[in-house]
Amino acid sequence: MKKFGKIVGINLACVLVYSILIRLLSSGESDHDRGLGIVIFSAFAVGAHVVVCGGASIGFFSSGNREAGRNWLATMGIVLLVGFSVCLGNVSLG
Repeated sequence: MKKFGKIVGINLACVLVYSILIRLLSSGESDHDRGLGIVIFSAFAVGAHVVVCGGASIGFFSSGNREAGRNWLATMGIVLLVGFSVCLGNVSLG
């Protein structure tokens, strides 16, 4: 269980970092373009992050490490839920 918290913490820190970067890099555009850019780049980043977590889960399951596979599978769901929420929150902040 200790490893699960570490895996989730590192992945949520990654979500925070790339969400802040996307927000900062899209600050020089008009309001409409900025909102659309944030949605597109955030969706792409969260989607890629979820695919990486899913790949890690499949890799651990196929190697026989069921506990690590379950940890990464749960992390994938958490990243998807939190990433989607952060994406919508960034857009609503405008």
